[in-house]
Amino acid sequence: MVLMEEETLRVRVGKRFTITIPKKVREKLSIKEGDELDVILLDSGFILKKPTSLIEFIDNVKPAGTIKMFLKERDKEGSIESGRVEELTE
Repeated sequence: MVLMEEETLRVRVGKRFTITIPKKVREKLSIKEGDELDVILLDSGFILKKPTSLIEFIDNVKPAGTIKMFLKERDKEGSIESGRVEELTE
């Protein structure tokens, strides 16, 4: 995780240990009522973050076009195996 911009905002713990996420943060991260957040526990505190979707995770791990290239190659191999396309070999 890379923090691009650091800003400290203070919140108060309410009844039943609830906190209100400041409007500025909700708007910037598009957090809506009912959204789930991940809590990352650190030695000195915790971080709340939006869960990473599988697509976002894959895009961060592999170059963006790799999955598309894999799917095209898989489809091409499937076409060859089914006899719809003849493979040319030297």
